[in-house]
Amino acid sequence: MSEEMSDKPFLKEMPFVEACNETLMELGEWWRKVALIGKITSLDIAATILDDMDDARDGFQQLQSELIDNLVRENLRKLEQELGSRARFAIDILVRNLFERTADVGFLATDEDIRGFLRHPNASPEATDRIVQRLREYRLKYSVYDEILLLDPQGKVCAQLDQNNRVVRSSDPLIRETLDGGASYVETFRPTDLLPGRRAGLIYSAPVTDSGQPGAQVLGVLCLSFRFDDEMLGIFTNLARPGELVAILDSNDRVIASSNERCLPIGKSQPGSRHGQLSRIGSGKDVYLARSCQTRGYQGYMGLAWQGQVMAPLQSAFQAGDQAGETTLTGLHQDGEFISVALRNIRKHAARVTDDLSLIVLNGQIVAAKRDAQEFMPVLSEIRVIGNRTRKVFDNSISSLYATVLESLMSEVRFQAFLAVDIMDRNLYERANDVRWWALTSRFGEILAQPSRTEQQCQALTDILVYINSLYTVYTNLILFDTHRRILSVSNPGERHLVGTTLPADCGCADALKVRDSQRYVVSPFRATPLYHNRPTYIYMTSVRSPQSGGVVGGIAIVFDSEPQFRAMLENALPRDEDGNIFKGSFAIFTDRQGTVIGATEGQLCPGDVIEPIGDFFKLENGKRQSALITYGGLNYALGATASQGYREYKTSSDYQNDVLALVFVPV
Repeated sequence: MSEEMSDKPFLKEMPFVEACNETLMELGEWWRKVALIGKITSLDIAATILDDMDDARDGFQQLQSELIDNLVRENLRKLEQELGSRARFAIDILVRNLFERTADVGFLATDEDIRGFLRHPNASPEATDRIVQRLREYRLKYSVYDEILLLDPQGKVCAQLDQNNRVVRSSDPLIRETLDGGASYVETFRPTDLLPGRRAGLIYSAPVTDSGQPGAQVLGVLCLSFRFDDEMLGIFTNLARPGELVAILDSNDRVIASSNERCLPIGKSQPGSRHGQLSRIGSGKDVYLARSCQTRGYQGYMGLAWQGQVMAPLQSAFQAGDQAGETTLTGLHQDGEFISVALRNIRKHAARVTDDLSLIVLNGQIVAAKRDAQEFMPVLSEIRVIGNRTRKVFDNSISSLYATVLESLMSEVRFQAFLAVDIMDRNLYERANDVRWWALTSRFGEILAQPSRTEQQCQALTDILVYINSLYTVYTNLILFDTHRRILSVSNPGERHLVGTTLPADCGCADALKVRDSQRYVVSPFRATPLYHNRPTYIYMTSVRSPQSGGVVGGIAIVFDSEPQFRAMLENALPRDEDGNIFKGSFAIFTDRQGTVIGATEGQLCPGDVIEPIGDFFKLENGKRQSALITYGGLNYALGATASQGYREYKTSSDYQNDVLALVFVPV
């Protein structure tokens, strides 16, 4: 936390803490006046008693200063964690998405139809129409792209999807960088003549060569334009709370995406955003507390050194509560570990001072009785009342802070559950895209259409599968099979023994062979399968069709490596402390509505296990979030739950139905 954020000026922005401070100051002033009256009216009372009362008051005043400092610090820490969690989500979820694009462009650049088209610089209108149709098929699957362009090495546009994009030749430096840089792809975000009229484009480009061999002739450049603004709109909708601003900043701390461009314009510089701490931005009435986070990356991919930022208006930043879900709070644990040691010690010290004060008052009453100083009795009683009220303010303020922190935790676990299931939907959206596109590989259809296949043809199938699997490592195996469900080729060298065997009938391959629409696919039930070493997983399948006749000549099945992939998604969603460590004892699981575990964090339930129903969580509507305090396995947890709602057209367009719930458990 930055030094600035610990300053007392923030006290007035924390209504509860300010009220607590004012009450304690009023009690302290009243104590001073009552004690002064006692000294004036009872001069014959032992001076040590009055001195001891003054010492007790001084003890409370010292604790008051410590209490207010700690309440301010805890509120700032809570806000820093809340904003940081969502800023991290904004950039991490984007980077995960863009990681998939790096594989897409590298693979599509090796497409034989694209190579064949670019081998003929003066392609006929019919050939151009055919390649545009192929690119259109690609975009239908991977709807995250709004434009695909094929250029020759000199920058001439040979084919493109967007007929409203009037570019015919490009001089953008990314062409030479793509062709001469030696990298498998180039990622560019800025204005470009490839997309005239746009303020910026996020383009993934890759060289297209005559073959995959080193030194092969360069045929051109493939450019995929990512729907950046559209993607950010979806992310911001899930993140921004009323009055808040969410942004993506580039490597120079300039805004490149904003949830509210009127309040936070594109191109605006956000100074001080690289500290990774809570910072103050703006002036006058437009003051925000902001937190920026860089990505943790995904499988070594870090993107373009961007960061996410969330800004909360100062005047409302410390007002508790969010309306994104429902919460059930019962049985608050007043000394839970979510209250700092310092505050727990203040509560103990306040109790000790109150006990000492009771002894002082009792001693004073005895002395006053002996000396017949009845006028001192009301003073003693009032000071005892003030002491008890002071201690009560201490107790109530700490308890209220705990309730606020716990409510914040409940909001956090709801959000973390949403994060987990959103990552899952986005990830599996890509799997549905992959299987449909790979099924359109011309070579697959050509070879599978043959009445019999030579050893060289089978090896060609294997080589393509191996290459694809090397780019898309979330699969344990890619399988091609004929119309009799007989396996013809696999990508995993360790599973070559499967070649010649028949796919299990219950995996859904028979339904896959019935698919006639290039947009359709089939997903196996989540159950144990010999294709995943008798562990449960999802297998995505669709038919392979002949390029000539269009008839079904076989199918493709891709085996998702669900156990480590789901575990990583869940671990990424668990709440963490200031040092980035997962809260001790926290865990998360994916389940279906029957309680069958689909994924779990390390050391917890295993995929395929069944858990007992917990409240009404399994009845949550799609996209809804809920949280509650529960007892599970004899321990108390804050539980957050979210039911999946799909991503883009995945699970939202009647293509596939499979409700999944994410459950996040944090001990309290």
